[in-house]
Amino acid sequence: MLISALSIWGQTSAPSFAILSQQAEAARDAKQLDKALGLYQRALKLKPDWDEGLWNLGSIAYDLDQYAQCAPAFRRLAGLKPESAPAWTMAGLCEYKLRRYDAAVESLSHAELLKFEEPPELARAARLHLALVLTKTGSFEHAITVLTELTLAHKKSPEVIAAAGIAGLRQPWLPFEVPEASRELVFQLGDAMASAMEKDYKEATQKFEAALQQYPNEPNVHFRFGAFLNIQDSARGIEEIRKAVELAPDHVPALVGLTMMYLKREEVDNALEYGERAVKASSGDFSTHIALGRALLAKADPAGAAAELEVAVKLAPAVPEARFSLASAYSRLGRKQDAARELAEFKRLEQLGK
Repeated sequence: MLISALSIWGQTSAPSFAILSQQAEAARDAKQLDKALGLYQRALKLKPDWDEGLWNLGSIAYDLDQYAQCAPAFRRLAGLKPESAPAWTMAGLCEYKLRRYDAAVESLSHAELLKFEEPPELARAARLHLALVLTKTGSFEHAITVLTELTLAHKKSPEVIAAAGIAGLRQPWLPFEVPEASRELVFQLGDAMASAMEKDYKEATQKFEAALQQYPNEPNVHFRFGAFLNIQDSARGIEEIRKAVELAPDHVPALVGLTMMYLKREEVDNALEYGERAVKASSGDFSTHIALGRALLAKADPAGAAAELEVAVKLAPAVPEARFSLASAYSRLGRKQDAARELAEFKRLEQLGK
């Protein structure tokens, strides 16, 4: 009888999920965050798929700077609700704080795929931190694209200027890692780029020219100015990007950019020259093979183009442009089934990106 009574007492003494969840919410409302954190953890052991509890646990842990607890909570929530941009964003912000930059890229890229459908301030934080971790991990052009979208949605800010300058210099730095000797260059380039992102062409031109007066031997300032000028004055844009290549002969984005700009101007021999230089400079970069492949197509060499574009697809199977260009090469070679397959994959990838 005594053993039975003790057993019953032990079973009934453990708080239920309902009680723990109520206590957790009461502690949260009373701003007793440490107490609430423990109660949410206990409640989630009883009901691991409690999405509201995961959100509150993660949010409290974030507010308490306990990032090692908030990251897995938001990751679990994102696993339960993969269409929730806020869950992916908060997971990425926690991972950023933990300096797990590859994981942060993954989480924040999910939010990007979901079009940052979340409250404006959270969307702003998501875009900014995605740009920061993309730069830190070497995806500079993607970072600049994200910063452009951020600037158009929320206007430029000191954070955007710093992030743009670092990405424009193609350095894997976070803002607090910028060497003192490079801070003025980062600011001047970032300020010019931010004005360009806002489509203030007159102000951007003046700022780029001022930056070049102070830093005439910095290839990335020439490259970013040339990329900006290409929108309105392709001849001058080419001139600036060629200056970047003179200063840095293996500057891959400049070589690829020149290839594409010459193709647009139908200067095929020049495009072919820079496409070949791009592949020689970085054969492991898919963009160089796309550039050379497209130049070879324009030169009426579909077999050579297909060989280059097959390498591009192998290096970057999820890049729609590589698939479309390869489909064009196969079509010119009369390989109808292969062309249809690549075109179908191009359309599938394009749809995923919408």
